[in-house]
Amino acid sequence: MKKFLSLVLVFAMLTLVVGCSCSEKKAEQETTTIAWKKGESLFGSKLREYFNACQRNDKKGIKAKQKLSTGFGEVAKEKNLPKRIGYTFADLNADGTEELLVSLIDMKDKLNNYVIAVYQYTGDGIKRVLEGWSRNTYYLMKDKLILNEASGGADDAEIAKLHMRENAFEYMSTLSMKYGKKDKINYLYAEVGKPENTKEFKVSKKFWQDKCKEWEDQVDVNNVKLIKDFK
Repeated sequence: MKKFLSLVLVFAMLTLVVGCSCSEKKAEQETTTIAWKKGESLFGSKLREYFNACQRNDKKGIKAKQKLSTGFGEVAKEKNLPKRIGYTFADLNADGTEELLVSLIDMKDKLNNYVIAVYQYTGDGIKRVLEGWSRNTYYLMKDKLILNEASGGADDAEIAKLHMRENAFEYMSTLSMKYGKKDKINYLYAEVGKPENTKEFKVSKKFWQDKCKEWEDQVDVNNVKLIKDFK
């Protein structure tokens, strides 16, 4: 009798473990599905704004620039505007809800496909949390990080990897190019930690170029859809 009760108890425990495992797996799958649906449903109104602006081909671009983003305002006068603006969704801060990324499209050069705006859905509605334009470009990377390339003119340039924490973007590592004495170019690299722990140090031109290429090779433009196809 004791053996029978022991077997029943073991079977019950196994059933409970398997049941929990299946439930967890199902919940995980549902979370992934919900996140994608959230991207489509939460940002429909913002996508509609871009869609309408593209269809209008707003010649002035002033309202579009103020209401949407600086990057959109830069190209708002173009005749082929509906083919220049795209969008995608990505959960950048790993909170289970996707962000909306609106991008400039260039079929000839991957690095001209840069993000002109990132939107996050909060309790207060849709908020723009990042904005890019031709002198300060952002790119979505395959690991859901953001690559930023910024130019301060002829004197300096910076490339950085960013990650999103809650509703803000933080630096992870940077590559800088700055002119020093006698117009000598200094190539600098930094792994960013807490402000007091961050150190920038000189690197060779080859290291700098190789690291730039490594980061740029991780830019992901495969999932971008044209705004003209938005339904």
